Amino acid sequence: MASSRNRFITLVTVSYTILALAWIFLSDQMLLSVLNVRDAAWLSTAKGVFFVVSTAVGYFLALRAVGGDEGRAQPLLSMMAIGLAPERGNSALAYVLAAALSGATLFARLNMVMIDHHHPWLILFVLPIILSAMLGGLGPGLLATAVATVGDKLLAIEPLYTMRFNSGTDLLVWSLLVLNGVVVSVLSEVLRRALHRRDVDRNLLTSVVSGTSDAIYVKDLQGRYLLANGAAAAYLGRTQDEVLGCDDLAMLPVDTALALLKLDREIIASGRTQTKEEYMVNQDGERILFQSTKGPIHDPSGNVVGLFGVSRDITKSKAAEERIQYLAHYDVLTGLPNRVQLDERIQHAIAQAAESGQQLALLFLDLDHFKDINDSLGHSVGDALLVALARRLRTIMRADDMVARQGGDEFVFLLQGVDVAGLAQTAQRILDVVEETFSIEQHELAVSGSIGIALYPDDSGIPEGLVKCADAAMYRAKENGRNRYCFFTAEIEALTVRRMQLVSALRHALEQHQLTIHYQPQVSARDGRLIGAEALLRWHHPVLGQVSPDEFIPAAEDSGLIVPIGEWVLRRAVRQMKAWLDEGMAPFVMAVNLSTVQFRHPNLPAMVATILAEEQLPPQYLELELTESGAMHDPPAAVAVMDQLHEHGVRMAIDDFGIAYSSLSYLKKFKVYKLKIDQSFVRDISADSEDRAIVTAIIAMARGLGLRTIAEGVETQAQLEFLREHGCDEIQGYYYSKPLTAEQFGHFAREVEACAA
Repeated sequence: MASSRNRFITLVTVSYTILALAWIFLSDQMLLSVLNVRDAAWLSTAKGVFFVVSTAVGYFLALRAVGGDEGRAQPLLSMMAIGLAPERGNSALAYVLAAALSGATLFARLNMVMIDHHHPWLILFVLPIILSAMLGGLGPGLLATAVATVGDKLLAIEPLYTMRFNSGTDLLVWSLLVLNGVVVSVLSEVLRRALHRRDVDRNLLTSVVSGTSDAIYVKDLQGRYLLANGAAAAYLGRTQDEVLGCDDLAMLPVDTALALLKLDREIIASGRTQTKEEYMVNQDGERILFQSTKGPIHDPSGNVVGLFGVSRDITKSKAAEERIQYLAHYDVLTGLPNRVQLDERIQHAIAQAAESGQQLALLFLDLDHFKDINDSLGHSVGDALLVALARRLRTIMRADDMVARQGGDEFVFLLQGVDVAGLAQTAQRILDVVEETFSIEQHELAVSGSIGIALYPDDSGIPEGLVKCADAAMYRAKENGRNRYCFFTAEIEALTVRRMQLVSALRHALEQHQLTIHYQPQVSARDGRLIGAEALLRWHHPVLGQVSPDEFIPAAEDSGLIVPIGEWVLRRAVRQMKAWLDEGMAPFVMAVNLSTVQFRHPNLPAMVATILAEEQLPPQYLELELTESGAMHDPPAAVAVMDQLHEHGVRMAIDDFGIAYSSLSYLKKFKVYKLKIDQSFVRDISADSEDRAIVTAIIAMARGLGLRTIAEGVETQAQLEFLREHGCDEIQGYYYSKPLTAEQFGHFAREVEACAA
């Protein structure tokens, strides 16, 4: 661009020099011969005025063209720059006119004098002055003036080689030459500075417009681009030179171009600046969203002559905003509505149901033992299962129904316009869909679910109440055996309230010393010798009274309170055992129950070892009991935990054996030494042949595996004799003793020891 500018300057200079010299040497003869006049003074004056005026105009146009060359691709920038500082543009024009008039006057006077005194060749001294002033400014102009005036005096005006003048005319000619050079040089410098200041303003505006990442553009009334910065050209997929003079129809897909043209016309018709969002599909097919501020451009008379626009690409920010809105209302994993959207939909559905008098139902689905999949196969498999299940559940929902993910493995269904019979069929259909095998990676997974159902307005009239009722009914379904549905009832409501009371009271039971431990003796079936004691937790609340372990243990497990309570029980039992040994009591084993939640806790082996060390009880005096269902919940993990406890010297026993399905392959891997026969088999052992067969089989199997057996719930002599006859090793039950306080157990142990002696 700089080289083209220099070539343009050179061309203008050479052309001007040739034309000016031709005018000087040929114009007199041509005009005199054509006009055939004798007195050429007035003609010379007119010719000089014409020459100076035309030269000045040409000079102005040349400077304007040269100064705007770098902005030639965006010609409106020059106009906008002048518009920003109109007084400078007007001043520049005034300087040009002043220079033209002054130069014309001086040049005309010089012409008359030179023609009158037969010195037309003296114009050769004037031309370098004008050219130097015009092209170089004040310094070169004054230098050329000095050289020309000295040369004029020494070479043209007699007497030669002196500073004296023969006549006043020669002095006048010489003085006018000096004055002409000074005036032209000064005015040219003023003009150059004014134009430079204008160029600075224009370049500043160009830098600002070109440097922004926003698309800035100006269109005429026909939609053609008069101005487009680099960003605007880039969005259009063209260069800036290619954009100018073209409209959107020539550069964009037709649909996009027509949409933009329609908006532009609306803004022009409105006569005011507006900010709107608009889409553009470029030539590459990329869809871009812009936030555009557009407004009409008015001329000094107030007429609309065009349109300006500033457009910002908000595609990414809009996508981020939409993503935030999506995350606020949808589950990230499954794409189902989340709890926030569910609450909104429930409120809306309740309002509609209240107006129409119809029922609506809320179904709460929870997968059974879903944690086993996460623990054994990993969360990635569990997540994939949830995604696949969500896809299935969508397919069975009606258009007006809704399924949402509450969190974890919990799903909520909102059904409108239903009846009880239809709800039962829908719930069973959901359970059937859940039971269908899932193929996840290399695994074939079979799961089940439990569903609780609540109705509006029968069960609750508010969203929170419906969710709580459905949740309570779901827990009742799990208690009833899982893989089933359950409607909310008044009984369930009472149980729910009771459970909430228990959990709330349990949080303060330890610190308020409401929990105690009783100990039930375990004796040898062969000779009645004391060989162990089972620590049993008891809770007496000042308001709720004596609470059964069958009631508060599940509540403690569900609320997570079982972990601190279980640790407290273990420490107190170990401490009591150490105290009895220190008192000289004959050694026996302290049995402590572990809940499934405790057994899964990663710090269990370390916690047991720490308590034994702190209480200074040898590990062979501690036995930990785990239910059969708890051991088989995750057999590989159970094997690992049992191995760690075995390394610490702690023995394990399987409690309630026989009521759950046990794999013999895992049973032989468990580091256990005792099986406890569940009391449900012992209770009717005297009359029920099936119970007798089960007990006999358990004892025989244990003997074959090298394990001891203990029967719990023994209350009669007949039960004792059957167990003893078939080789059961230990007995526990009311036949010998109910659970005793620590003090009572001490008396019992001493009596048994005395009898044995």
